[in-house]
Amino acid sequence: MLLASVLVLCVLALSAQAPARGQRGSVLQSWMLTAAAPLARAVTTVSRAISGTSSSVTDNFTARSDLARLRRDVEKKDVELFRLRAEVQQMRGELRLRAAAPFLPLVVGSGPVLLLERRAGLHSALIGVGTSSGVGTGAPLAVPEGLVGRIVTAGRTLSRAQLLLDASAAAGARIVRTGELGIVRGDGRGALRLNHIPATSRVRPGDLVESAGIDGIYPRGIAIGRVASVSHGGNLFLDIVLVPTAPFSRLTDVLVLAPFPARETGEGTSASR
Repeated sequence: MLLASVLVLCVLALSAQAPARGQRGSVLQSWMLTAAAPLARAVTTVSRAISGTSSSVTDNFTARSDLARLRRDVEKKDVELFRLRAEVQQMRGELRLRAAAPFLPLVVGSGPVLLLERRAGLHSALIGVGTSSGVGTGAPLAVPEGLVGRIVTAGRTLSRAQLLLDASAAAGARIVRTGELGIVRGDGRGALRLNHIPATSRVRPGDLVESAGIDGIYPRGIAIGRVASVSHGGNLFLDIVLVPTAPFSRLTDVLVLAPFPARETGEGTSASR
């Protein structure tokens, strides 16, 4: 073993001194490069594989980041589009209301209907307008089709309104065709009743009923409803049911009218608050 070791060392020493044929460097260096070539190729292959995998992971991560960013951008655009559509719809409603304003008395502004409440005879609405816009308690509300109700509680930016359909609501009214005065009251179920019209009246279905301006709340001349049925109530007055002209089930915006002072009339008829 000692002899073999000495011979190997001698061979290595000689190969380190002997120049390689046709190449620069020694024979030993040539042997070492030849022996290391497979290992170098394996290391290069592994390195390339690792580099490709790393590049693929990086590209995948970048693609996911870009996709998440695009999704956020799309969500922001959707929110902006929804907001713009809502604003356009609101502007259309306001323009429609403003177009009807000249036909209604004492219009001071408009506001969106945020909530409609109907329960146990109660009909009310939450309006997106308040004292900051110069709107106070008692202000009448209307739409182009007719009278809606009045504000009963006014906050800074929100107000609560009592609708004419409410069981405790009332308004002085006049039958346009006959000129007779009475009181319109809500029945709490979506209809209106015209009271205090004598049994001798010539009122008939289809007659228009408007506000009479005798209750100290609502101006005169705003449509309230049309007569749906007329029957004798078994006393001196008729039982008259009205269909409201205002679309209470589809209210989106309302016009705010200035509070109306009471008027004295020769008929002496008035409506209670």
